[in-house]
Amino acid sequence: MELIIFLAALIVIRVALTGPHVISGGIDPLEVAVLSVQLFAVMDPISALPLYLYFEEGMEQKERTRLWTTVVAAMVVLLMFFTLVGGPLLQLFGVSIYSFMLGGGILLMVLAVDIMGEGSRSLSLDPQEAAVVPLASPLLVGPGTAATLIIMSDTRSMLDLLLAVVIVAILTAIIMKFSRSIALLMGKNGIRALSRLLSIIIAGFAAQLIYQGLVGWGLIRPI
Repeated sequence: MELIIFLAALIVIRVALTGPHVISGGIDPLEVAVLSVQLFAVMDPISALPLYLYFEEGMEQKERTRLWTTVVAAMVVLLMFFTLVGGPLLQLFGVSIYSFMLGGGILLMVLAVDIMGEGSRSLSLDPQEAAVVPLASPLLVGPGTAATLIIMSDTRSMLDLLLAVVIVAILTAIIMKFSRSIALLMGKNGIRALSRLLSIIIAGFAAQLIYQGLVGWGLIRPI
């Protein structure tokens, strides 16, 4: 119930800041699909499986359920927060969308390289504390995801984006729920291969953001 109230409050804040038109209009299924793929690639929940399994190790079923619930709840709150109020926060701090595109694109490119190089993760944390940090953030909803959502919320249909966020959140929750089965099915090499494939998608999206940011600044001409 608290989560629903929080999400409703975010929607009210967004409408109050930008007007009711932000949630008007129809839904484009193709756009939703594209946004979902891009967001899923940036979040890359598959790469979070080894760390999630590490913290889940030795837990009883009740504790595992609690860990999963906390991770999912924190993830949803963060996703919706950056989607609904991330853009207005940029305006509040006087940051242009083109500047954020450039910075976000560079950040995503670094993230793609980090995934390709299998960047290390800290394991010296209590499992329940780790549900929020680092599992929900920054592992799932990190700076790259935040930047992506803020940019998308300013450049894409809000309804399409919200639906994409819901789809990706559900997929991620399912992946975390069946993490052990997925890990056994894919194997270590399979998880590594999929993560590297997703890193290529992230790199392409990052390059597009950098290009749009440079064009917006007038530093290069549009192709």
